[in-house]
Amino acid sequence: MELFKVKYKEEAMELIESMEKSLLLMDGNSNKPAIIEEVFRNMHTLKGNSSMFGYKLIADFTHHLESIYTKVLTGEITISKQILNVTFSALDHLSFLVNKEGPLSEAEKAAHAQLSDQVIEIIGINSTPNYGLAADVVTACGDVAEELKAYHISFIPAKNYFANGSNPLSIINELMQLGQCKVIAHVDKIPALEDCEVDSCYTSWDIYLSTNAALKPVEDVFLFVKDRCKLEIRELVQNNVLSDTFIEPGGLAHHQNKPGAPKVLKIFRPSVEEKTAPVYKKQVISSIRVPSERLDNLMSLVSELMTLQAKLGILTEQNPQAELLAVTENLEKISTSLRDNAFSMCLVPLENMITPFHRLVRDLAAELNKEIEFVTEGTETELDKNIMEGLSDPLMHLVRNSIDHGIEYPEVRLKAGKPRHGKISFKAFCAGTNVYIEIHDDGKGIDPEKIRNKAIQKGIIGTDDILNDKEILNLIFLPGFSTAEKVSEISGRGVGMDVVKRRIADIRGQIKINSQINNGTTITIKLPITVSVIDGLLVKINDADFVIPLSVVERCYEVPSAGQLNKFNNLIVLDGEQIPFISLPEEFDGSENLTASQEIVIVYYDEKKVGLLVDRIVGKFQAVLKPLGRYFQHMDTISGATILGDGKIALVLDTNYVTEQFLNKKSVLKCQ
Repeated sequence: MELFKVKYKEEAMELIESMEKSLLLMDGNSNKPAIIEEVFRNMHTLKGNSSMFGYKLIADFTHHLESIYTKVLTGEITISKQILNVTFSALDHLSFLVNKEGPLSEAEKAAHAQLSDQVIEIIGINSTPNYGLAADVVTACGDVAEELKAYHISFIPAKNYFANGSNPLSIINELMQLGQCKVIAHVDKIPALEDCEVDSCYTSWDIYLSTNAALKPVEDVFLFVKDRCKLEIRELVQNNVLSDTFIEPGGLAHHQNKPGAPKVLKIFRPSVEEKTAPVYKKQVISSIRVPSERLDNLMSLVSELMTLQAKLGILTEQNPQAELLAVTENLEKISTSLRDNAFSMCLVPLENMITPFHRLVRDLAAELNKEIEFVTEGTETELDKNIMEGLSDPLMHLVRNSIDHGIEYPEVRLKAGKPRHGKISFKAFCAGTNVYIEIHDDGKGIDPEKIRNKAIQKGIIGTDDILNDKEILNLIFLPGFSTAEKVSEISGRGVGMDVVKRRIADIRGQIKINSQINNGTTITIKLPITVSVIDGLLVKINDADFVIPLSVVERCYEVPSAGQLNKFNNLIVLDGEQIPFISLPEEFDGSENLTASQEIVIVYYDEKKVGLLVDRIVGKFQAVLKPLGRYFQHMDTISGATILGDGKIALVLDTNYVTEQFLNKKSVLKCQ
């Protein structure tokens, strides 16, 4: 049962998230019946699932919430700001209830009661719901029939009805909520105990219902199971309460031969009078739900396989045999294909994390009395789920900054000749093995002079230091740097942008900022698609193995140690171009180690070329990244480690931090 409850919680949170997406689409454009119907269906499903698993508090609350949108669909009320605000609060409360363990505290009960009163006030109900009264349910369903009607319902679940956790008794229980019911179960098809399959449904039902509900509410009970059952609904009598004369075991056939037999109101499947065995359409499973832990285990096993494959390659080189070589080549092809498929299963579209940003913009804009439009593009772009988890908080902080510091108040925008509504756009796209995310606002922009003055005031730079606009803007990523004049709950605490940069660096990403006064600010984040395996360049530095990510490598050269090296300015001339270089043997060992011939790897640093001098380039290598552990987290120049085919450890260089560290050291020496 616990397994099913876990599944219920997952599906409930998905339904709540789906409703929130639909409501955000509805905000500002409420005349969309299709969106309202989608919200209603999700609420109906959540109510049914909650009732099935015994979460009566959630079912009751969702029942009233559903009633609001029933009235909207029937035209009794229209979507308003009040309804949307209450619904958003209700969805937050439902998320809390779904994840709540144990009973509610007194404060939580009071909050629940207060929110329930707000919902009830909108739908005009002044009493606690009583699911035993047909009138209450009819009010919630919207379609109201003035007189009682009687229906005969033939309900024959498919044999695989239980496959997704559905319970036919919950359907019958929901029908009982509509009015007076008599249920006849047919158990004649249940086989002997030794032939019985525990996950198969052998029972069918004839249900006789007396209700003042119209046909549609009765149909809606079967809304989500009609593709997994044979269903027939017939009206038996009008203007009268259902009596025993209509509920004899003879069922539908008993009445069809009578004069004036009732007509069929709705048929979803072939008639149950057919004596042939029911034929059910084979269901094709297009997707399955897999716990993330299993994907993590799969990726771990694939990583181990790649390491073993590399070891086999070395053994094959040491023992060259035709058959062994063929097996090694085939294994490499299969393992590469397996790796690519495993990686693709771990990729998640960005749209899965966008909904909270829509909600954030809406709520904070209302709190700050600003008018802001949030636009997204390219959210179908996929990223590794581990990167996605590390990306959520930094993106949230950047969006909050745009709302608080970037977008101006409506009256200020009008004076500046801008539209009242500010605009924050979120754009994502792929380029090679990287994903780029751009967050742009059309606000007031960042004043470089203001940042410069603040940096001088804090002693970060001197009054005589010459920095271009780009270098000045990058000062906001320094720890404790903030230009906010006062601290707010939204941003401006001075501990944000440095953390944002650190978090993005932790997932091997880069961030840069571009801003123009009165034209807005654009923040660009560059991320690898995956952090599990990278294509790298294996190099030797002071007899130790290092890996440089191939995505940052532009070209490799072999250069003489004395001829073209300018050690004073750290410049090297390659193909007629002067390129700054860093001697990694000297940086890592502290002593100059110039051999007769060295090799240099040209990498990109912030769109500029930098040369990394190494002892020897071994060749291309597919590195399975392993974390360094907590004892080595302070090593910013190293982003991970990998195991070579011979069992040795190679460290993966973060070339951006290597370059930054070198430049910072040069700046200090220059100041001294």
